[in-house]
Amino acid sequence: MSSLRQDLAVEPRPIIDSQSANDSPKVEQTRQDIQVQLQYLKDDPIYQTEKPLQITPNFLDKENRTNVKLAPGQPETIHDVRGRESDFTLDQNGFKYVHAPTRFKDWSSQPRIAEEYLPELETLLRKEVDGCDEIMFYDARIRHADDAGLRVEGLSYNPFAKQVHTDNTEKSVLMKIRNLTEMKADYLLSGRARIINIWRPIKHPVYDCGLAIADGGKLQSDDVMECDRHRQDTGEFWDTMGVIKYRPGFEWYYMSYQDEPDVLLFKNHDTATDVQAQTCLHTAFDLPPHTVPAGSPTRESIEVRALIFTYPENGRRPSASWSMPQPLAESLRQNHLKSVDIEHSITDRLRTDIDESHEVKDAVLLLRRQEIKRLEAIEQALVVEKDILSNELDTAKKQIDIQTGHSEALQLQVQELAQQLKQHEPELRSQVQSLSADLMDARLQLEYLQRSNTNHGSPGIEPDERTILLQQLERADMDAAKWKAEAMGIGSEAVSSVWQASVDEAVRREREKDAFVIDSLRAEIEKLRAGDSCK
Repeated sequence: MSSLRQDLAVEPRPIIDSQSANDSPKVEQTRQDIQVQLQYLKDDPIYQTEKPLQITPNFLDKENRTNVKLAPGQPETIHDVRGRESDFTLDQNGFKYVHAPTRFKDWSSQPRIAEEYLPELETLLRKEVDGCDEIMFYDARIRHADDAGLRVEGLSYNPFAKQVHTDNTEKSVLMKIRNLTEMKADYLLSGRARIINIWRPIKHPVYDCGLAIADGGKLQSDDVMECDRHRQDTGEFWDTMGVIKYRPGFEWYYMSYQDEPDVLLFKNHDTATDVQAQTCLHTAFDLPPHTVPAGSPTRESIEVRALIFTYPENGRRPSASWSMPQPLAESLRQNHLKSVDIEHSITDRLRTDIDESHEVKDAVLLLRRQEIKRLEAIEQALVVEKDILSNELDTAKKQIDIQTGHSEALQLQVQELAQQLKQHEPELRSQVQSLSADLMDARLQLEYLQRSNTNHGSPGIEPDERTILLQQLERADMDAAKWKAEAMGIGSEAVSSVWQASVDEAVRREREKDAFVIDSLRAEIEKLRAGDSCK
């Protein structure tokens, strides 16, 4: 446990009556002033020569460029405002509590917050704040149970700004107004400009981590020290915030068991110089553990920040056609609001350093939680990748089995074709040789007949003998074509196999032999036909 003292000024423990509809414990709401030690800027001599510098987001400041050091102040009483809410006003104290129930419940839907909740807040501001000529909502912080952290041995971690601070200083307020309103800025700044935060618990009362507000009317001119904030990724100037060293005399307030209808309005800046409170300090703080009901949920809340402009009294009113932009509504409609883990707002993620007793505080818990989330995400990604690789491996094995089967079947076909070729090769050669012999005999007979015809004159061969001879030649020609076709058929089967090249070569050679013999026979037949027609 932390060594910070957190004691009740009024001792009664919360009385748990029953369970509400959302299973949150109900407690008897009696005023409870408490004593705590809040975290302030350390009173270090370095700030006499160096301006405070914070890197945002500070958890990524691995090079330790920030020089902001924190230290607990002396025990201070935080007064409970319950039952005396009307004692405080924005211009006198810098804050006020108002009763403003809401029917809105869909806190996880950013577009619905833009369409339904922001108009409720505009109506509330116009009712509770004087001089609301124009209102611009520009930022929000929404905290749900899933990003409210965890508890370790009774130490409640919440990702809230547990350092006394102001969200802005005059420098960053003017920058913000000029960036958001552009050409209209000079006119608006000639009137009155205020930044007011609207802070509301959601779903259930605040049990573990309250919001403390200091009376802005009691601040001294040198209480707030300007702190520059630089971006971690680029090192460029981002904006400024106010940091505060401890001194006796701050008057702190909170509302015990603040519930959803209990809305806190507080100033972050006011350009008016004729009011008592122009800003107010605030910080989150852990309530004493013995005041937290057993089983109570961690804090869930929504904070919306609004620029409120009052037109100059003696100036012309702006054209009605020039409407005020609404950057927050536009961001919410597009679901651009980032989670606490990745947002750049340092006031929601301020690191609490290790105190003099070297006890681990919220920063270490947050870092541990972020590391767990990162490792869980890596583990999930690895599981998904493993499943994908396993499926791909199974598919590859199946494809290998299929290709192996195809290869074996093809090898068998090649072997069968080789065997067929080997079996038919002698028969093919025998047929070709027989055909060649028959053709040679026919050619010798023709040569003999031609010589006989030349030696004996016209008597020559009788017509029947000539016809028979021609028929024999034609049959020999047909048989040659048939055997050629058969050889080609057998060769075609072999061609489709691995032995295609050798078969093609054998067939080619036989074709050349056959072609020579067939051409000679055809020439002799034509001569015989020519001689027969002349007779």
